[in-house]
Amino acid sequence: MEHAVWIPDIPVLCESEATEMACFEETFVASSMRGQQLVEYADAVTPKAAFRVFERKSRELDSENNMWRDKMHRYSPSIRELGERYTVPTIVSIGPYHHGLEHLKKAEEAKHVAAYSCIKQSGLEPDEAVRKMYDAVVSVAGEARSLYDKDTMAGIDDERDFWPMMFYDACFLVQFMLRKTDQKDTIHPWLTSFFKCYKDDIYHDILLLENQLPRVVIEAFEEFKPLAVNLRNYARGFRSTLQNSRVSKDLEAANSYSAILYKQPHLLGYVRFFIVGTNKSERRHGPDKQPNVISFSVSAIELAEMGITLTPSETPELADMGFKEGHLSAELYMPHIALNYLHASFLVNMAAFEITSKPSGQKKEITSKLMSDHGEDTAVCSYVQLLGMLMDREEDVRELRSKRLLQGGGGLTDKETLDFFTSLQGVSVTMGTLYHRTIDDVEIYKQNSWKWVKANSFWYRHKKTMAAVISVVATLSGIFGALLQKDS
Repeated sequence: MEHAVWIPDIPVLCESEATEMACFEETFVASSMRGQQLVEYADAVTPKAAFRVFERKSRELDSENNMWRDKMHRYSPSIRELGERYTVPTIVSIGPYHHGLEHLKKAEEAKHVAAYSCIKQSGLEPDEAVRKMYDAVVSVAGEARSLYDKDTMAGIDDERDFWPMMFYDACFLVQFMLRKTDQKDTIHPWLTSFFKCYKDDIYHDILLLENQLPRVVIEAFEEFKPLAVNLRNYARGFRSTLQNSRVSKDLEAANSYSAILYKQPHLLGYVRFFIVGTNKSERRHGPDKQPNVISFSVSAIELAEMGITLTPSETPELADMGFKEGHLSAELYMPHIALNYLHASFLVNMAAFEITSKPSGQKKEITSKLMSDHGEDTAVCSYVQLLGMLMDREEDVRELRSKRLLQGGGGLTDKETLDFFTSLQGVSVTMGTLYHRTIDDVEIYKQNSWKWVKANSFWYRHKKTMAAVISVVATLSGIFGALLQKDS
């Protein structure tokens, strides 16, 4: 006889077979004392039946894993610890995760006006427009629902709650994006005023990881030509917001390098894709060439002491970072950023997206051929870690400003900038490929060129004294020279 085993906390029914009678039966009994649910097993579970339970759960998770990159993810606990400034919408909810919060109810009225504008702009009769537009959203609502967190969706009814939510949220996003097109004059005047008044808040909210609408819902409006909004084209504009620069022609040409990566799950994914760009640097050392010791704390001042110059990269793309070594000099290059609280939120949420949406399964095999050697899949995490590593004191922040890596007026103060990046070092932001590669290169340079590094360090620390001495010597030499010339 087989030994009976107990499997706690797996309320999944086995499929009985004709030859296998030993399966378990579940009865859920409500507990009035704790308000929880208890599971009573009427029969013991055999090892064979237990294996089928685990197998079924494994298949279920495998199916979910195959669509992992497309899902509407939740924040990791470490990102959530950064606070509501970076994780909770301030004016509008998009999707179910923050829907119904008291301080977001004003925007629900705006969504109704957005729906009215969409209907008027569709070019159809109102009743026909409502029916066709709503049907278009409902036709993809099943796919959209599967992309959200199951626990969140458990209490949300389709017809009463989810379908209208998707419709209104899509109308709101479409109208907000139409502000940048020749359709802007057709937006309802009240809605135009609402967008203008809360523009920065809306920008903040629609790029939160937990405030995203699946791409398929936005694309459902594409058949209505006046409402067809290209998420890719709209996302390009965020480059100028974050870095005061446009998308490079190289990146436009590189868009064809990966249809998978170019087809992002939501607006945040597209914005990150265009801001990250492509890493064109070559790996300076092979995988067998590693530094003896790796230091994960090298400030901007310490780099200057070693004779390593900090310099803005040739492009503003976040993946364009690395290390260059000359005969008697070296430089660490990375893109600049105009940092304020809005842009800080962009960085946090793009990093959160990278952390939660790592390619897996078949998609990982495909994307690894295109990205794993270059590091674009964790470029924002690498950038945040590298820039944060350079800051130990406010003096380091001023050094970065002097090197034009931190730009723009009206942004964060030196202390606020230091506090922001220090807070990121305290959470589990992934140390990406580009970060590790750059740190390795710095350490290898430091070890191979230690004599030159020491000479630079001596000069950097004593250059003011030496300059003063040289100035005094030059002055005295001039005086003595003048005296000798007079005597002669």
